[in-house]
Amino acid sequence: MTRNLHHANLLIGSFELAESYLRSFCDNLGLKLANNPNFITFKMETFGIGEARELRILATRKAIVHKKIFFISSAHLTLEAQNALLKIFEDPSLDTYFFLVAREEALIIPTLRSRMQISRLSPNYQGSTLTQEAEKFLLLSIKERLLFAKKFTDEDMNLSSFLDSILLLLKKQGKTRTLIENVYNLRRFTDDPATLPRLVIEHLSLVLQ
Repeated sequence: MTRNLHHANLLIGSFELAESYLRSFCDNLGLKLANNPNFITFKMETFGIGEARELRILATRKAIVHKKIFFISSAHLTLEAQNALLKIFEDPSLDTYFFLVAREEALIIPTLRSRMQISRLSPNYQGSTLTQEAEKFLLLSIKERLLFAKKFTDEDMNLSSFLDSILLLLKKQGKTRTLIENVYNLRRFTDDPATLPRLVIEHLSLVLQ
């Protein structure tokens, strides 16, 4: 059964669907996840270099019984963390398996994707509400975007996911590398909990002009 299980797996879809898929998949392999000390999850808003280092340490430890499974379910994986995962996936420990969730395949750097087996959980997946909001945002005038910034804050939307959606759309539209880099640099500020979403959206409105 193990030979059919790739050591590094990328699950494309919603976090809820990915978790359900993983549990069902492991049940079929005879791997019980409930109360399993070898099933380790990283479920958080941002998976950064600190979490990647922690994962590397845990991954090098021998499994208590049978196989060790890591489930990484985060809205945002920093570039530094993805590069760290690349090194971990290149030389995996025996009987250690990784499942990484992403809403969109393009959110994962190509070099990391190339080391993973990709499963698209829902071929017709159209993205979250935030993706739809991002599409609308790009069509707004500068004045309308500034009004949107207030709405964004009032409704307590997820800033990281929103900017990820903006970046994906800009790439699909073939926007200039300079523009995409400017938005990406802005995206990096969202890792700081002190960042004010309204100010970020207002600045984004100006960057996109």
